Amino acid sequence: MNIDEKVKETLKKLGMHIKELREEQEISTTELAQKTGIRKVYLEKIEDGTAYGVRMEKHLLKISKGLGVNFYQLFDFE
Repeated sequence: MNIDEKVKETLKKLGMHIKELREEQEISTTELAQKTGIRKVYLEKIEDGTAYGVRMEKHLLKISKGLGVNFYQLFDFE
């Protein structure tokens, strides 16, 4: 497995975990988008693991705040 594949696999797992946290709280993507200021379409890309870019860390911080969880809990999926 090369680096790109590993990054893609990790982003996919991260997105699935974020979606699980959101669904546990019964929050829709629309509601989380409103709470975080992240466009719904981009939030959906994060959840399906296809969002890439330099803004990712900033968006993950907003998502953790919107879900009311510690930033590091987003990465507790292994």
